Amino acid sequence: MSKLSKASVPAGRRSQQRGSALVEASLIFLPMMAIFLGIVDISLSVFIQSTLTTATREGTRFGITYGSSYNGNSCVASQARCIIQAAEYNAVGLPTLLSSGYITVNYYTANNLSTPVMYCTSAVCTANNICGPGGASACTNGSMNVTLSNGKIVNYVNQPGNVVEVVVAGYPWNWLIPLPGLQAGTGITLGAASMDILGGLAVGSTSPPSP
Repeated sequence: MSKLSKASVPAGRRSQQRGSALVEASLIFLPMMAIFLGIVDISLSVFIQSTLTTATREGTRFGITYGSSYNGNSCVASQARCIIQAAEYNAVGLPTLLSSGYITVNYYTANNLSTPVMYCTSAVCTANNICGPGGASACTNGSMNVTLSNGKIVNYVNQPGNVVEVVVAGYPWNWLIPLPGLQAGTGITLGAASMDILGGLAVGSTSPPSP
């Protein structure tokens, strides 16, 4: 028995077949696009998180070496400013620039890693009220007078043996496709942190730079 030729198929049936094909294509296309965009979304968020982590690590690494300059800018007047610049410089490929407003540099003594003796945001440093007999005013220029539990006297906020932490917080990321509870336009915020022990001073230096 021979197959029906195309000409023998009624025009109405051919129109229904084309309509069915469009419906089937749309039913396949929409889920495929959702899966594709979902993969892109997750991949971008992982990339951003990894980049922020790298930026904080590089900022911390620069801080513990007491570099005297960064990209031609002197670090003598503000170590935190150079640390922030190092973090910004290593945040490559982010969809939104990693500005200094997202970055905080914290300084801790070795026996208290819960409360920083000083924190710096946008290269402006603020002392906490745990800086020795003089209170916060004793840390204004990075100097302090705190005796640790082991008897060691800490004279500077950022002296060798203290701890520096670089924190990125509140970095915004908007999803490409709406998700329940995470609608496009509202998005989420990402962050990262890294800390390490401040190493030896630069050759010829007798005191650390201003934090």
